[in-house]
Amino acid sequence: MIERACEELEVLRDAGAGSAAVEEECSGGTPPPGFRPGLKPQRVIAISGAKGGVGKSLFSANLALYLATIGRQVIVVDADSTGSSLHTFLGVSSPRPIATYQPPAHTFPRYREPPRPALDRFSADPDQTGAWRLRDTPIPGLKLLHAGLDEPTSKTARLSMRDGLYRNLRQLEAEYLVVDLGAGFRRSMLDCWLQADLALFVTLPEPTAIENTYRFMRYAFMRHAQRVVKEPRLRSRLMTLVRDIGKAPPALDVLRHLEKQGGALADIVRDAMATFRFRMVLNQTRLRADLELGDRMRSAARRRLALHLDYLGYIDYDDTVWSCVRASRPLLVESPGTRASKSIEKIARRALSIEAGTERREASSAAPPESHHDLVEVARGANDEEIRRAYKRAREVYSLDSLCCYGLFDDAGITALRTRLDEAYDVLLDPARRRPYELSVFPSEPSPEIETVPEEPRTSMPPPAITPDTEFTGPLLRAVRESQRIDLKDVSKRTKVSVSHLLAIEEDAFDQLPASVYVRGFIIEFAKYLLLDPEQVSRTYVRKYRRYFEERN
Repeated sequence: MIERACEELEVLRDAGAGSAAVEEECSGGTPPPGFRPGLKPQRVIAISGAKGGVGKSLFSANLALYLATIGRQVIVVDADSTGSSLHTFLGVSSPRPIATYQPPAHTFPRYREPPRPALDRFSADPDQTGAWRLRDTPIPGLKLLHAGLDEPTSKTARLSMRDGLYRNLRQLEAEYLVVDLGAGFRRSMLDCWLQADLALFVTLPEPTAIENTYRFMRYAFMRHAQRVVKEPRLRSRLMTLVRDIGKAPPALDVLRHLEKQGGALADIVRDAMATFRFRMVLNQTRLRADLELGDRMRSAARRRLALHLDYLGYIDYDDTVWSCVRASRPLLVESPGTRASKSIEKIARRALSIEAGTERREASSAAPPESHHDLVEVARGANDEEIRRAYKRAREVYSLDSLCCYGLFDDAGITALRTRLDEAYDVLLDPARRRPYELSVFPSEPSPEIETVPEEPRTSMPPPAITPDTEFTGPLLRAVRESQRIDLKDVSKRTKVSVSHLLAIEEDAFDQLPASVYVRGFIIEFAKYLLLDPEQVSRTYVRKYRRYFEERN
């Protein structure tokens, strides 16, 4: 029955599952020994969570199931030391059932559990209950590995079992290994999470889970920094500083102390902060505020921790999930059309694009760190309306009762930050104060001789026909500019938009442009200079810009 449901699921799979990003070959160096010919290099996806019950096992099982339904050879690994349950989400029997019940006889002999062999190898033999067991599932292409961390054999500690987990996993024959690591901050678990080709974290829109999410970020980065700092002397100095500040302090605090002390260690930690990526999934979203929580957590984490939090998406709260778990049925097989199933598939496709290196990256801010523009999160050329909207959003993010700041800022820190926000808002809306401030914090504009601009004809050209229904494109804007015999250098000088960005706009080179909020500001200033309707130009151009990236994803 499950096999037939899997076939129906493949038919119902939307066209995005067959995109180039999903089907792209994965590269990963020399395959481990024992791989069968024809298998692609193995990739490890590690999943952890803020606490028990956030949905990491549900997500792990259905992510592995999705990969199997698009033709991958997948092994899903249950490495949760607090209670293995992946078999329930996949609809298979427990890999470690208790002994068969025997009705009591007239006498009651003392029960002795048979000894289990040492945990030294993988096994698919159901009779060897002490080995790590690799089992088939009803889903074609998907196997389940029960690592047994929740019930270690005699004289075997959970810690020693997890220490060899990652090394042993690399010996398995599969294209993808989806590993459910459970929750916690143990060093062995953090190492497995950091060593994975793709590490994901599942949390909930509630205070306890949000606080544990930020705590995991701090612990994971400190472990990442230890691995990056190779020289023993510098590593010892780093750990001494961490102990002096407090256990797993924010990366920003560590960097500020190192910058005061001077030396090469500050540069190493700064580079480690730039390369650290924390990818998060938000589960059980119910309210509109929950849908905005991921982006707000990204802003708050960047401000307080100075770390990159990549928000992959949310999974809607759905009663179907409960009914599938109650019946021990896989969600994507039992109910592929529900909101939760579609959310998981969307996140799975996004995770695959990240793993394949084809994801759309967020444009980095050109504003200097800790500047007014960086604090309010606007570009240098933002207009008054954009500044007002960004300021309103920032005030909501950094309010005393804001969920995204729970466990990250105390009341004194929030109050100080809001005072800085008010100051930034006042300066950016006052032209007399904004211009001198921008000249003091932004690097000087490159001289026109540095930028290479194609020579433009100076002959008069008829203006293109424009109606209230005109859809503005880059070539159309260029035609309007050339009809007015305006040079790009003059546009850049007046609008403060760089020549390179103006060229990208006219060529519809969307990959070379920043985020849509900045592009809209650039387009509005460009349209004003060309005496066009800025609202119509920005609306139509930004719509085309967003459609381009939606089609790519």
